Amino acid sequence: MNEGCLPTDHEIVSWLVDIRIPLAHRVLWSLLDESEVRIGELLNLEVPDLALDDLMLHIAESKETSISEKAATGLRQLVGTRQQGPVFLGPNGDRLTSSEAAETFWAETGMSLHILRHGRLDRRSPSPTRHMLRGHLTHAS
Repeated sequence: MNEGCLPTDHEIVSWLVDIRIPLAHRVLWSLLDESEVRIGELLNLEVPDLALDDLMLHIAESKETSISEKAATGLRQLVGTRQQGPVFLGPNGDRLTSSEAAETFWAETGMSLHILRHGRLDRRSPSPTRHMLRGHLTHAS
């Protein structure tokens, strides 16, 4: 594991391709890493909120976010033929909870799931200003 504040791109990619980790978690982690969307917003997504051909997620009535083709592919695999219901399902078939997501991330990485809120932009251009704009005052070593 990386000794710095944030995981490296290499570490994150290794987690996202680890087939031992359930697909729902890997797709969630990918979206947390690449977007500004909060975990609660992602976990509340319903299948009809996905506009995968347009590479968009409809987060709320007036909020949308674009996603990568790779994330859209993961979401397509995750949702399969389902037309309704939660996007992210837990092991019991109910909506995945933030506690389940956080526990799985910790078990697999030894890190807090919150670290993905800092995403790729922070790993590529860490600065005190960026952390402050994202609501955190942390060092950028």
